[in-house]
Amino acid sequence: MNSLAELVLMIASAIMTGVIFYFVYGFREERGVRYLLGLIACRLVFSAGVILEKSSELLPEKLVFRHMQSTATNLIVPFFLLFVYELVGRDRLAKTRWKVAMFAFFALWSTLSWLDHWLHVIYRSTALEGGQLITVKSPYSAVFGLVCYAILAVCLYFLFQYLRSIRGDFRKPGLWVLFLSTFPIVLEIGKWIRPDWSSWLLPLSVYCGFTGTLMLAIMLRIKFFSTVPIARNIVLDTIQESIVIANASGKIVDSNAQAARWFSQMGHTGIDGRTLTELLAPWPEWLKLCASMTQGRAEVAVMLDGQRKAYSVSVYPLRVLRKQEQGSISLIVDITEKERHLQEIAELNRLKDQLFTIVSHDIRSPLALQFQLIELLEDEIDAVHPDHREIVEKLGEQIRHTLGMTNNVLEWFRSQREDMALHPQPLGLSEVVEDACQLFRLHSEAKRIQVSHSIDADILVHADREALGLVLRNLLSNAIKFTGPGGSVHVDARRSKDMVVISVRDTGVGMSEEQAHRLFEDKQIRSLPGTSGEKGSGLGLLVSRQFVQRSGGTLWAEGKPGQGSVFHFTMRGGAAG
Repeated sequence: MNSLAELVLMIASAIMTGVIFYFVYGFREERGVRYLLGLIACRLVFSAGVILEKSSELLPEKLVFRHMQSTATNLIVPFFLLFVYELVGRDRLAKTRWKVAMFAFFALWSTLSWLDHWLHVIYRSTALEGGQLITVKSPYSAVFGLVCYAILAVCLYFLFQYLRSIRGDFRKPGLWVLFLSTFPIVLEIGKWIRPDWSSWLLPLSVYCGFTGTLMLAIMLRIKFFSTVPIARNIVLDTIQESIVIANASGKIVDSNAQAARWFSQMGHTGIDGRTLTELLAPWPEWLKLCASMTQGRAEVAVMLDGQRKAYSVSVYPLRVLRKQEQGSISLIVDITEKERHLQEIAELNRLKDQLFTIVSHDIRSPLALQFQLIELLEDEIDAVHPDHREIVEKLGEQIRHTLGMTNNVLEWFRSQREDMALHPQPLGLSEVVEDACQLFRLHSEAKRIQVSHSIDADILVHADREALGLVLRNLLSNAIKFTGPGGSVHVDARRSKDMVVISVRDTGVGMSEEQAHRLFEDKQIRSLPGTSGEKGSGLGLLVSRQFVQRSGGTLWAEGKPGQGSVFHFTMRGGAAG
């Protein structure tokens, strides 16, 4: 290629680099772009230096332009390093003083190249050969170059790992951009290893403006600058929750605007760079989760503007580039309103329990007294005037129905409480069954129904006496209700491994298999009238099933239409602990 064509191509490439700078400048507020602009500006200076060096003929002029190139190349290293730092989310680790010191170091080294005519630190020799400037670098310069290339290699590695972890639609284009960005570095390494190749490697370095244009086209196509920063700068600062990110040593490396405002209200300004030990001293549980870098949750209370605020803090381990835990992420959510609602609900529950206690005492006690009085009347029914006997019978039936319904309603409400506790103990089953049968003696005699049991005295169950009695009373009541005059109700029991199966059989109207199956699936509360028109609330069976289940057993039914029914339920044997 002749010199004119080479010069034209280099100028065109330099112009393309300027175009790249112009487009990237529009994204200057995005993450890491300000350092990328500095890098592109250095490439522009480098390209100008190469073009001017090619256009000059005298050794002093060529040396000046070579110094321009060296200065631009040196400053590319800190610009590239900081660009990668910010892009992968580690900008908070670098203090301003360290950034200034880093640029000062590379600027000082570049100054040495301008003074090398007197110091002889950078070049061992400089000469013109065939119109081309040939330089031989000193050992110091060679070591410095090696360090620079090592830094660039590490940055490229982190960029590669970062691009592997981003969204799938960005990953492949991003890797192509990374590949194209290595061209100038490879050419610089070539010049560093073989200085005598500089005459044809220098123009190739300038031509990288064309590959840079391709890189820009790819990034604009996928909207890299406008989309990737959104995931960090905009989203984190838009959400209402506070986010604090700390490294493994407990130093805060990042946070969003909400977190900064939250800590500032407690007198902590500028939290970035401060330690968690300092900020989280009032909340040891939160601090412990962050220090151990384990996932967990803590609740903290804060006084803000004279008001108590409650917050839920979720802590997650921070993993960078798929490595083990390297820090913690704290998500702080205001739950003051939620806690207030929970307190209101707790107060309502307390009032409900008080009301439940009052109702249990003030309604059930008078009904129980009425039940005892009507039983006394029924025992002396022969002494009652014949015209009044029907009234006593109807009154007794009504009181039994009302008392049974009240008991079932109150027990059902009690069973809904999560803190309801049963108190199981070894019980003689025959004794509990006998007591339940005695309660229905008068009612069964009125319907001429024989109620009996055949339970051995040595059969024990491990159950709550009140719960077991309630289940037996409900099942006996149902059996008597659906058994016609002259029928019978019988209770028996048998051992089955560590359980006792208790059965209540009747010779009543019975039920089909479908009715028996639906009896325990239908959530709707409803009751059919008995053989003598008895009414019910439908709660008895529902309450019985719940208490059996809470006792660790099961309840089921069998029957045939016209041939009676049998209800079985299980309880733990008396040897259970």
